Amino acid sequence: MPLTDEGIEVKLLSSSDISLEFLVKGVPLPILNAIRRYALAKVPSMAVDEVMVIANTSALFDEIIAHRLGLIPLYSEEAIKKYRDPETCARCSQVEGGEEGQRPPPEVCRECFVHMYLEASADRESVTVYSGDIKSEDPDVYPVYDNIPLVVLAPGQRLILEMRARLGRGLEHAKWSPATVAVVRYVADISIDEKLCTGCGECVKVCPRSVLELSGGKVRVTNLMNCIICRQCEKVCEPRALKVGYRNDEYVVYIESSGALKPFTIVREALNILIGELDNLIKQAMEWRGSSRAETGGES
Repeated sequence: MPLTDEGIEVKLLSSSDISLEFLVKGVPLPILNAIRRYALAKVPSMAVDEVMVIANTSALFDEIIAHRLGLIPLYSEEAIKKYRDPETCARCSQVEGGEEGQRPPPEVCRECFVHMYLEASADRESVTVYSGDIKSEDPDVYPVYDNIPLVVLAPGQRLILEMRARLGRGLEHAKWSPATVAVVRYVADISIDEKLCTGCGECVKVCPRSVLELSGGKVRVTNLMNCIICRQCEKVCEPRALKVGYRNDEYVVYIESSGALKPFTIVREALNILIGELDNLIKQAMEWRGSSRAETGGES
């Protein structure tokens, strides 16, 4: 199916601060699947990447606490606009001594990293340390949820940490994936033969998503978008009056965010990255074609 502006329809089905669901008509499934995969793997967001443990007398090992810190979603709406990926930063990509395998200079690059810190202690009673106790030098980068428990400190224990957060992508580690759920599903196509339908209502009873309704002795489709094409209704219909399939040119896209980015931002960034890579592919193909013609004396 050729992809053109004509015949493409997008309809918003539902939206919230962390989820977005929309109906798409006229766009090939591979394109939508690419957007889904890019939302999970290539859209950048901020996450804690390095943890410096200054003091930890809790019952948990340093590595466990560091792992938990890395999985805390950090608000990244402004960060993706003003921070760079360390891999593309000339300063951060420099290696001390010129030897392979050594790390970059220890100074924090303000264009790539955000410095964060956490300090907590327990005196006479146990204290639960939460993600909300993390302090950030950048007010635009902070834990999305302040009620994520990190560790319980017993009386007399303390925890002092310094952290560096940076932009990354889900391809590198799941902690950088701004989308927790990204789904493309078919739209059901339900047909009911009224001549064969006896109005027994068995199909209505067995439907797990309340897609069908029995009214006036007739079965009607009342909530098509809820259908997951399980075909349970089709199996219990003895007269074979009901058939369930799917439409070839309509799909429902559902994106759920970790909170690091808004769902609309995730879709927009996924599209921009996909378009940029396709443009680069076209450019390289044209350059290859030009060099091939030059080698063959202008013959195509």
